[in-house]
Amino acid sequence: MKATFITLGLALLVIQQGEAIKCYQGAAGSAADADCTDTTATVCHQPMFTEYTGLAAGSYGCGACPSGTTKGTDCKECTGDTSAGCNAPEATGADFNCHTYTINAAKTAFTKTGTLTCKRLAATPIKCNMPGNVFDNTFTVANGGCGPCDATAKAANKCAECDTAECNVMPSPIKCIQGDGSDMTAKDCLPAQGETTPTKCSQAKFVEYTGLATGQDYACGACAANSDAKCQDCTGKSDAACNTKIETAENFKCYDYELKDEKLVKKDAAVTCQRLKDTPIKCNMPGSAADKTYSVKNNGCGPCETADKTSNKCAECDKGECNSAFAVTALLLPLLTALYSLL
Repeated sequence: MKATFITLGLALLVIQQGEAIKCYQGAAGSAADADCTDTTATVCHQPMFTEYTGLAAGSYGCGACPSGTTKGTDCKECTGDTSAGCNAPEATGADFNCHTYTINAAKTAFTKTGTLTCKRLAATPIKCNMPGNVFDNTFTVANGGCGPCDATAKAANKCAECDTAECNVMPSPIKCIQGDGSDMTAKDCLPAQGETTPTKCSQAKFVEYTGLATGQDYACGACAANSDAKCQDCTGKSDAACNTKIETAENFKCYDYELKDEKLVKKDAAVTCQRLKDTPIKCNMPGSAADKTYSVKNNGCGPCETADKTSNKCAECDKGECNSAFAVTALLLPLLTALYSLL
């Protein structure tokens, strides 16, 4: 430590005695450092390089940052030395481009407006940033799209970044049919303030042999939690809506059954059954083993449940209104069984 102080003292003494420090000098920095003509100068100055923006206006020279510049903002200083200039121009990497974005007049979406040339030091990686998948109409793209996201915006998913030139291309919004179905035109899905960009479209679920569920519109976004009974969704695309009108085949009719006077009897009016385009016609009815506790499935529309069909509690057929031939009492089969046993 003592030797260091002695060395520094001797260096200061040399400067005080008139030996000039060396600095790089000129608008772009001289090819080699040179003695300062002002032998009283103890520091060198140079323009400040801001990552992804570039070198500030100014020159290299002897002495403190000159008038018209601000130390630490567009100019920086270093302690001079008589043997070598301390303000050597910093080595830079190759320039690259990133896309720029601005919010539209309605403040509903960001629009790509062009590209910007980004500057960097030799060891600095390529980075571009863009609006993230959480929409914020007050968000401003950092540094014109050059460089990384602000840490807070990135953590909130309001900003996204990538690491190749011109990589910051926002995905196009998906298109979905929206509303009650009166307008089946696909429209862009734009997130509301603070919401995540939707990636799915949703619509009313079609229940086989019953029809479309009620209380569910065409919409952007996935189905709400616990809405499986009435809603179905699909992965959105930017060129066309995926939640298009569901294709159906012609309706048909089946009969329902009810218990009257211990008998399962056909109701007078047939029930309308709905089906998808490729779904076959099916009606179901009580089978030979059905008792008074049996309940006809889906009002007679569609097939039997597997267990009921296997146990002969349910029978099915494949034409409209084909399930009209059954009439049995809950007591008839046991009675027939008893009579048979007496023979």
